[in-house]
Amino acid sequence: MNIKISVVTVCYNAESEIEKTMQSVLKQNYQNIEYVIKDGYSKDNTNQIINKYKSLFEKKGISLQHIVSKDRGIYDAMNVAVKNCSGDWVIFMNAGDLFYNEAVIDDVFNRKDWSGVDVIYGHTLLRLSEKKGYITNHSADFLEAGMTLCHQSLFVRKELLRQYPFDCQYKIKADYDQMLRLKRNGCVFTRVNAIISDRDLEGVSNKMTKLCDKEDNMLMARYGLNWKKKNSALRYIKEMIKKLFPTFFMIWSMQKRGKNIIKFK
Repeated sequence: MNIKISVVTVCYNAESEIEKTMQSVLKQNYQNIEYVIKDGYSKDNTNQIINKYKSLFEKKGISLQHIVSKDRGIYDAMNVAVKNCSGDWVIFMNAGDLFYNEAVIDDVFNRKDWSGVDVIYGHTLLRLSEKKGYITNHSADFLEAGMTLCHQSLFVRKELLRQYPFDCQYKIKADYDQMLRLKRNGCVFTRVNAIISDRDLEGVSNKMTKLCDKEDNMLMARYGLNWKKKNSALRYIKEMIKKLFPTFFMIWSMQKRGKNIIKFK
C-alpha cells in the first residue's frame, strides 16, 4: 500500500449529496488515501457537514484537506484541488458520486504494479433507481468517437493532471478534451475488470444540451474528429421524448448502446 491515492471532491451548495460521498470515501479499506474537498463558498450547509466529518477521517487515518475558495466553475475547482494533492494517483468523486463498494481502491492498487501505465479505468454503475441500474463497460479505444470514459471511474497520475490541466474554456466537455490530449500525447490507458463508481444518470450535460452540442462541435474542429456536426434541434426533440416517454427512451438507449440492466437486492 505504498501507492498513495488522492480522492478529490469538488462541490457547491451540495448539502443534500456531500454526506453520502464522504461516507463512501470513509468506508474505503485501502489505507494510503488522502481526501481533498474543494468547495466554492457554498451558501447552504455543505461546509458544516464537511466539518462534522473531519474527526472521523482523522480517526480512520485519512488526511482530509478542506479548501474553501472562489473558482470559475467545476473544472477550475478540479484544477485547484489537483494542485493540493500529494498522492500518486487521483480520482474525482464529486458530490453525489460513490465508490461501488468499500474495496474499490484496494482491488485496483493493493499488490498491483502499474509502472508504465498513465490512466487506469474501470466500469461504472449508472443507477436508474435504488434497485435497478446498468453497467457501462468503458473503452479508451473509442475516444475519437466521443467521451467513452467516465471521470468517476478513472485513476490518473497526478503529474499528468498537472501537466494537462482541464481547459476551462469548456464548461461541460473539459474532461473529454483532457482525455483526448492524454491519448494523443501517448499516455497509456489500461482497463481493469471492476466497477469503480456508482452514479445516477443526471448530469450537467443532460441538462444543458445546447452548450453540450456547442462544445462537441468545438472539439470536433479542434481535434479533427470524424463526427457529424451536432444538431441542437434533434437533441431537443430527443430530450422531449425522454421526458414524455422515459421507459421507452431507457429501453431504446440501452439497446442502442449495448447496456445490460441489472437488479440489486
